[in-house]
Amino acid sequence: MGTCGSKPSKNNNSKTNIKKNNKNSKDTKRLSSNLSKNGGTSSSSLQQFDNGINGGDAKKFHDEHKNNLNQVALNWKPNTIGIWKRSHEKLAIHTDIPRLGHKIEIIDKMDRLQNISFSNVTSISLNNNTIPPNNTDIKNKDGDDINNDDNNNNNNNNNNNNNKVEEEQQEQLEQKPSETPKSEQLIEHNSKYTSLTTLTSHGTFSTAQVLKKEEVVYQVLTNLAHLLDGEEKEKRIKSTFSNYIKGSGDMSQQLLALLGQEVGENSRLMQLLKVCHQKIILPSYYFIKANLFEELPFRDKRGSWRMRITFETDGSVVASHSKRQQSTAGAENDPEFEFEWCLSIIFDKDMVISGLKVEVTDLIISKNISDDKKQEIQRAFQVLQQATNNTNNNNNSDPIPLNKVD
Repeated sequence: MGTCGSKPSKNNNSKTNIKKNNKNSKDTKRLSSNLSKNGGTSSSSLQQFDNGINGGDAKKFHDEHKNNLNQVALNWKPNTIGIWKRSHEKLAIHTDIPRLGHKIEIIDKMDRLQNISFSNVTSISLNNNTIPPNNTDIKNKDGDDINNDDNNNNNNNNNNNNNKVEEEQQEQLEQKPSETPKSEQLIEHNSKYTSLTTLTSHGTFSTAQVLKKEEVVYQVLTNLAHLLDGEEKEKRIKSTFSNYIKGSGDMSQQLLALLGQEVGENSRLMQLLKVCHQKIILPSYYFIKANLFEELPFRDKRGSWRMRITFETDGSVVASHSKRQQSTAGAENDPEFEFEWCLSIIFDKDMVISGLKVEVTDLIISKNISDDKKQEIQRAFQVLQQATNNTNNNNNSDPIPLNKVD
């Protein structure tokens, strides 16, 4: 195969070689992509690669790729900070916040704002505009039934007062059928929410009212701006938001423009947003994988990613990503094990990353496996737990050795 810019030979044999080499090159790139997704451990990917090149080259490629991933795992802390230091255009903030923003929870321990979380289902029912029936009991401030008079204890003045209250209440009841007190609330509801139909694990369809993506983005940006950069930044984003986010078209590109023009690369808000995407967890994910996967292969549990942003009383901010993984062994609804792990990114008062922590926060072992297998799983997670303790306690810039690096 010729170098870049050289003309291909007209010889038929050369054409055959060129086609074959091109196929091998494509297979190599395809495998590289598959290995990146599977951590270099997929036997099907290796088999696919072996079909394109000989076994020796396949093994060499696999070993090199595995070593690269191990290096990412070894240096997971500096690699995480390295991702954070990139400019916002090179990160997936503008794609992940619209897609996953409803899974972000904001907690302010200084009580400047109410804690923010996004429910999948609205608290406003579409049917709550129904007028109550006329025979609804009306209670006074003490909780007593106005229509239940105690004739033995009431004098004429009390009777007159009761009659006046009854007349007023009757007038209110007569007016209610012509009123629509919930209409404004429903209009606001319809502007912020949309219907979402999903297929459940039981094979049935479920429809819920969810916040529109643009409303989630609006709430995340304006509330974080208020907490990090003050009211002026919050007002600026509020006043210009609709100039960028149109409710139609490519929201990710619209948000990218807003981030660059209104949020700003050097703002405190941007320093936090640069960890509000899934790519930031990859180095720590490979750390977990390097210490566990070869003994106990696992896969992502779909839809399990969550993020919590906590504003502490000392002025620091903790951005925590959590994700659940499942064993590749066992039934889909009853894997041999399932665990949750968490990456915590700690910012100081100046919104500079001052600490990183990774830990396993939950482990579920199936009851339908042998005792020997349960013990094997427990031992493997004990090793992983020790590895996470070691890396969390190590404040040096040099990486610590991993148990599973060859």
